[in-house]
Amino acid sequence: MDEKTKITGESNNPNFDSAANAPTEIKGTLPEGFHKDPKSIFLDRAEKSAAALTEKVLTVGDRIKQRFILDKLLGEGGMGTVYRALDLRKQEAGDPQPYVAIKILGESFKRHPRALITLQREAKKTQQLAHPNIVTVYDFDRDDELTYLTMEELKGQSLNDFLKNREKVDALTFAERMRMVLQIAQALSYAHTKGLVHSDLKPANIFLTEDGTIKVLDFGIARAANQETYQDNFDAGELGAITFNYASLEMLNYEAPHPSDDIYALGLIACQIFGGCHPYDGKDANIAREKKLQATIPALNNILLRKLLLRSVALERRNRIADAKAFIGGFYSAVKAPKRIVSVLLLVVTLFVANYLYVQSIRNVEVPFDSLTEIDQKKFHDLIKEGNLALSLGDLEGAAFNTDQAFAIHKTHPDIENLRDRVWDVVENNFKHAKNETEKEFFEKQLQALKEYPAFSDIK
Repeated sequence: MDEKTKITGESNNPNFDSAANAPTEIKGTLPEGFHKDPKSIFLDRAEKSAAALTEKVLTVGDRIKQRFILDKLLGEGGMGTVYRALDLRKQEAGDPQPYVAIKILGESFKRHPRALITLQREAKKTQQLAHPNIVTVYDFDRDDELTYLTMEELKGQSLNDFLKNREKVDALTFAERMRMVLQIAQALSYAHTKGLVHSDLKPANIFLTEDGTIKVLDFGIARAANQETYQDNFDAGELGAITFNYASLEMLNYEAPHPSDDIYALGLIACQIFGGCHPYDGKDANIAREKKLQATIPALNNILLRKLLLRSVALERRNRIADAKAFIGGFYSAVKAPKRIVSVLLLVVTLFVANYLYVQSIRNVEVPFDSLTEIDQKKFHDLIKEGNLALSLGDLEGAAFNTDQAFAIHKTHPDIENLRDRVWDVVENNFKHAKNETEKEFFEKQLQALKEYPAFSDIK
């Protein structure tokens, strides 16, 4: 094995055919041919101790800057070591959640002349990424020779560990698998709108909390896709660290970062979530292209979803989905497609039912909400909740139906006005951004259908 390449994981064999053995993450340096100037590599085996990563030997119980008491070792990687730590300042303030995660920068990583800039950039970038599916970073600081950043404490396990538990993976419903993939995509979509590419997306950098929420971690080598985002033009890709079997062909060839690089990794991960296997049998994109390998996609009944996954893991960027927003749009379309005919019929029925319920439940708009019965108030709030949930899942029919029923109970409550505007904005935005005449015609019909509901009939 090339001295520059290290294999971490439970097996040194990159070939695997089940989640029990996948994914094995192959880490290493880019060959010198990929760089104009040779770069150093700073990746260590995951099993190395914290002592090997820092000048100061850290152990549980040590204090960092007289504020953080190390409580438990959570993990180690190329950038450094992560501990669970008690934040004494939070504890003194009576914070019910006084623990944080603290990442100590690895000694080998620190030796790179621009590594400190990278970690500081990680804190800065991730602080800007305020999204429920992206880990919250609190601060970046130093304590003598130790350099660290603090993040929210997460309870659960990495997606990498979860995928190795075949029993848990097999127990997932299709809806649960769908939700996991969408949460990852939503995190990436938000970052992409900020001009950031993660550049090292893999199961080990995705966390699954105890309540099923996905958190994308470690934007440490995230690079600005838009050069105007950061004027100093520092590219963390200069560090040369890469996870070969999750890196796009363009990353392996050291091309400029692009959101589609994240889509390649997302597609690989989605295939593992839906089917348990890495589409290219754990091999990196260069090898897959050289051997002319065909991607192995999970045997899903939904043909459109299979096509979406195939486009996501396309080796050539020109054949790959461009960014996370496009992926999410395609994902919803694929999932909704089999139900489209039925949905049209249900929409017609729903219009009649909604109008009937409206007539039966109509209230005088001048009646204060507090004067309604407790039963009607509860029903109203339940409908608002269901409408918001349907909207978050892209179910416009469900969102419109629940909005209309809530509107029939009370027309002027702030919650109904807010939900009604959000539903209308989504449908109107779809129409405005239609890519072709077929889509435009479809979304125009959707707008007209929405106006049939009393709740939306007065919107211009």
